[in-house]
Amino acid sequence: MNSRHSFLAGGGDMGALMREHDWRRSPLGTPDTWPSTLKTLVRLLLSSNHPMFIWWGEDLIQFYNDAYSRTLGPERHPQALGAPGRECWAEAWHLIGPDIERVMAGGSTWYEDRLVPLTRNGVRDNVWWTYGYSPIEDEAGIRGVLVICKEVTEEHLLRERLEQTNHALIETMDEGFCLIDMVRDENGRAVDYEFVEVNKAFSHQTGLRDCVGRRARELVPGLEQRWIDIYDEIAVTGEARRFVEGSSAMGRWFSVYASRIAHPGGRRVALLFTDISERKQTEEALRESEAKFRTIADAMPQMIWSATPDGRFDYANEGWRGFAGVAPESLYGAGWKTLADPEELPALHRAWFASQDGGAPFEIEHHARHRSGEWRWVLTRALPVRDADGRILRWMGTMTDIHEQKTISEELRLANSRKDEFLAMLAHELRNPLAPISTAAQILKLSSNDPKRLAHASDVIGRQVRHMVELVDDLLDVSRVNRGLAELERVEVDMRTVLHGALEQARPLIERQRHTLVEEVGPGRAIVIGDSKRLVQVLANLLTNAAKYTPEGGRIAVALATTPDEIRLSVSDNGIGIEAALLPHIFDLFTQATRTPDRSHGGLGLGLALVRSMIVLHGGRVEADSAGLGQGSCFTVILPRHADARRPAPAAIPAQSSGQPVPAFTPRRVLIVDDNRDAAESLGVVLGAAGHSVTVETTPEAALTRAAGEAIDVYLLDIGLPGMDGHRLVEHLRAMPNAAAARMIALSGYGQAQDIAASMQAGFDAHLVKPVELPQLLALLAA
Repeated sequence: MNSRHSFLAGGGDMGALMREHDWRRSPLGTPDTWPSTLKTLVRLLLSSNHPMFIWWGEDLIQFYNDAYSRTLGPERHPQALGAPGRECWAEAWHLIGPDIERVMAGGSTWYEDRLVPLTRNGVRDNVWWTYGYSPIEDEAGIRGVLVICKEVTEEHLLRERLEQTNHALIETMDEGFCLIDMVRDENGRAVDYEFVEVNKAFSHQTGLRDCVGRRARELVPGLEQRWIDIYDEIAVTGEARRFVEGSSAMGRWFSVYASRIAHPGGRRVALLFTDISERKQTEEALRESEAKFRTIADAMPQMIWSATPDGRFDYANEGWRGFAGVAPESLYGAGWKTLADPEELPALHRAWFASQDGGAPFEIEHHARHRSGEWRWVLTRALPVRDADGRILRWMGTMTDIHEQKTISEELRLANSRKDEFLAMLAHELRNPLAPISTAAQILKLSSNDPKRLAHASDVIGRQVRHMVELVDDLLDVSRVNRGLAELERVEVDMRTVLHGALEQARPLIERQRHTLVEEVGPGRAIVIGDSKRLVQVLANLLTNAAKYTPEGGRIAVALATTPDEIRLSVSDNGIGIEAALLPHIFDLFTQATRTPDRSHGGLGLGLALVRSMIVLHGGRVEADSAGLGQGSCFTVILPRHADARRPAPAAIPAQSSGQPVPAFTPRRVLIVDDNRDAAESLGVVLGAAGHSVTVETTPEAALTRAAGEAIDVYLLDIGLPGMDGHRLVEHLRAMPNAAAARMIALSGYGQAQDIAASMQAGFDAHLVKPVELPQLLALLAA
């Protein structure tokens, strides 16, 4: 090879063809005459493995290398070498010719993936190219066009197939998909975006139709700027982003994945999204429901909790803070065990595991530590929450403070036990007098001619009736005090006088038991404000108890002492004493020591309850003390001392007679009306023996009939008559001429203030409580 043609050395097949080509027939002439610029570029072309092509001169003489030759086909290669370009590319000149002319004029071009159809191997093919045209210049000007190119048909077809596959995939997706191009204003700020492509699910997910080629704010007026800003940031930075956002303008919530798509202008973004409005509404409803549940749960007095299926706490309401003084969160997991009584924890575990294993409701009473440190009774309950298949999802439970209920229940149980004991004692105490009364009644039948026996029987009946009246009076006193109906006559009372009166009442029993009585009365006035009768009743009760519960020949001591503010009166003995367990309840209603079959001391367990109630009504207190069984006991009454206790003691008040002078006897016509015939007739016998004329009726109707035909001086009417009670009967009698002026006396087992007032209002002149005291009744008949 001529050394002057060394620039054509190498170059593979095309280098050989160039060297062998007869260039003398070409407008270029022989290679040694070619311009240096052309030589240099041909040398570069032959040395390159990348497809390169040169059009030179006005005829666009063609040069190309091996890499380019493989794209031409037999229709052009090797004929294209040295041939004019326009003839070689006639079928595509309408596409490439304008670009060549532009480059020859000083411009340049670049195309990516451009379709330039060509005939190759006898077939016209769609061929895609990526290429650029650049001008070749030297000192004489633009001499030709340098083409650097690559056929990308295979890549294009592969990409099309991928796009078709992707498109098919996108069209079958439930998620919405779209490509958008950002729209910016003259300042480069994103103000909108345009839809380039959407899938079928797009309309379902957004509610928008016919979107391709249209802008978002055209489709959704008022679309929030934040959507545009988010997508523009992704287009600028290239950082993909997944987010959840809501649009008020669209009335929807979306879960979005957005990523930039390579595209000229760098403003295209692909969106894959799902309308989650229903899910958000459900979540919001769930949040509202949970907030409502928490509000309600926190407002409830119970401790509310929930646990996972394996029994671990995962929720506790504010009630736990109020009860236990701990943060609810501290109970999560197994933290609740810190509040359980360690001794009860094994039983709790057994019950809890049994419920877990079988899915049965859980319920147990146990102790829990209160914020005060106290172990309080609580009731814990739980129910399983199951799914549609019956599997336990969680446990919902409560813990309720039942300490007060348990305490009250225990107190009620004890009270009920005392009540039962009381009823047994009451039956015994009522049978005791009924037995001698029954015996005396038999004596009256059998000894009608023996005055001594008749007198004895009469005394027995009188004593036992008085005993029964005392029992009933005690019961009524308790009832009045418990209902707040007890009335006190509040006057200045000297406790020395009270003590004297109480000793008078108790002395016969003390002497009968041969007890030694020791009195210790300190100096100073002992004046209180109170009811003398009730205070005597209190002290007589204490003295009587001391006498009854001290074995014969014992010692009873009474002490009265004063301080500037108090008066203390104590009754002590060396009797049977009080056991320690009973001492705190000694003043409770119906409380007595253990009952023995002989019931040697009698009583209903009312006395000490009355003592405390009466002393409390006086503003004082009463205390009991005993070293134990067999060690005796001491009861102390403490009353507030009257402030004006320094005055000289008042003169002694002479004792008043218990009765009134009996007027001259006048026999009365008496009608007794009582549905209890025995009671009516026996009272009639007594009044008849006293000289009165007595008639008995057992029904109101019979009484009205008799009253219409007879003149009656005194009516003794039972209040509890059948059909028409005594109050209505007296109203009818007052309306009758024969009875209007008669004396009306009510007979009733009820004797409280309201009972007496009701009788007076109905038209009675007097109200007597059964059993009637005969002297009182005779005095009323004589008046």
